[in-house]
Amino acid sequence: MFNMIRGDAYQLRHSKGFYITEISLIILVLSSVLTGTLGSIGVRTEGLQKLQGPATTLNAIGETQLMTCMGSFLIYLILPLFIMTTGSEFSHHSYKNLLSSGMTRINYFFSKYAVFIVIVLLQFIIFYATVYLSAGFKNGFGVPTDSFEIKIFQTIIFQLLLMTAIFSVSILILFTTFSTITAVIATIVFPIIVQIIHSIFIKAEWIKYFDFQSMIDGAYFSPLSAHEMVLYLFTTLGTIILCGLLSIYIFSQKNL
Repeated sequence: MFNMIRGDAYQLRHSKGFYITEISLIILVLSSVLTGTLGSIGVRTEGLQKLQGPATTLNAIGETQLMTCMGSFLIYLILPLFIMTTGSEFSHHSYKNLLSSGMTRINYFFSKYAVFIVIVLLQFIIFYATVYLSAGFKNGFGVPTDSFEIKIFQTIIFQLLLMTAIFSVSILILFTTFSTITAVIATIVFPIIVQIIHSIFIKAEWIKYFDFQSMIDGAYFSPLSAHEMVLYLFTTLGTIILCGLLSIYIFSQKNL
């Protein structure tokens, strides 16, 4: 299991696609910070509306707060890394060689999952580090308060969980179909379908708790009550655990 994790890490470090993705992420952040513009794939949030108001000079703290609204862009930057690691053996049908060499299917699944979690964490670190440093050198770093540090830490952890929930569906599709293309399509389509269903059935409040992509962008500025936060955590962790268990079960039952 650990040998496979090291192998995936080695392959990733020596892949041009990895460095192209990281450079693209840094360019995206720098272009937003240095030009004072902000984009959002999900719904409009308070932070986005605030930035589009009267022009203000934002230091590193203010820019970091507002750039939380661009968190969902990481979905599309994580996708190529997801394909290069979690989906690599399925693309080349080399998973059969690993499993026939004595590796159990459970170990195979968890080694892939562990590498994926590290990749997601790395993208968030690069994203927020680039935001903070570039904004700080441009307009000053400011003095972070205890409330800001606690809030931004909680936001990043929440965004990590939401991002993992989205990709847990992708992993389930991948280990069910053995198709990276189907998994990629599911990653893109799943959040859109949830948003469409939510817009149609407005009175069904429970649907919004599965709108993970929109909440990634609104994690910092959305005024969530303690009850709403518990429900979001319940649906997020529930999705991660359920998809993980289903992935293991289906993968263990499939004929290779």
